[in-house]
Amino acid sequence: MKKMIKMMKVSTLVVFLVVVSQTIFAQVQYKLDVQNSSMLIKGTSTIHDWEMKVEDINSAFSLQSENIFQDKLIAGNLLVNVEDIKSEHSLMDKKTYEALKREAFPQIKARVVKAEQSQNSGIVHVELTIAGKTKTVTEAVQLTDLGNGKVEVKGVLKMKMSEYDVEPPVALMGTIKTADEIKVEFNLVYNKEEQLFGEANKNKNNNK
Repeated sequence: MKKMIKMMKVSTLVVFLVVVSQTIFAQVQYKLDVQNSSMLIKGTSTIHDWEMKVEDINSAFSLQSENIFQDKLIAGNLLVNVEDIKSEHSLMDKKTYEALKREAFPQIKARVVKAEQSQNSGIVHVELTIAGKTKTVTEAVQLTDLGNGKVEVKGVLKMKMSEYDVEPPVALMGTIKTADEIKVEFNLVYNKEEQLFGEANKNKNNNK
């Protein structure tokens, strides 16, 4: 009986290792092409509309294989340093950093927890952390296969600053006030990286 139980445990372990190894072999990572990507934050105020550009973005996602339109998303993340959000006015930058509590929370983070894809469109569920507060948001995106291992993800995220306990910035003794509602327009281009872990090593061995 003990021998049978031991054999069952060994068999279970073997099956587990096979499943894990197949998953690892299948993973394909896409990394953001910063130079060909853009992200703009737009809003309004009591005197005029405004926009700020995100000058640097760190982002990547992984799929089970190379088919961006059909395969399951394994992981996805995006990170922005608050100080990389810039406008054409230094005063506006300063007020924005204060509102986002940059000293205590220097980064804005997004983690994809679920993605639903259908041809060239999809719905993503993202844990978004701003100024230390995390909320789950759902947003529609457009997917385009640009060829040569490049993928484009486009969308517009509408939100309110107050949802993250961020007070809309004010200037000139309160005479200029920004509205609570903002939208984030993103056009992100990703490049396919080498297959991860064992798959990359297998390809190297086959090329020898």
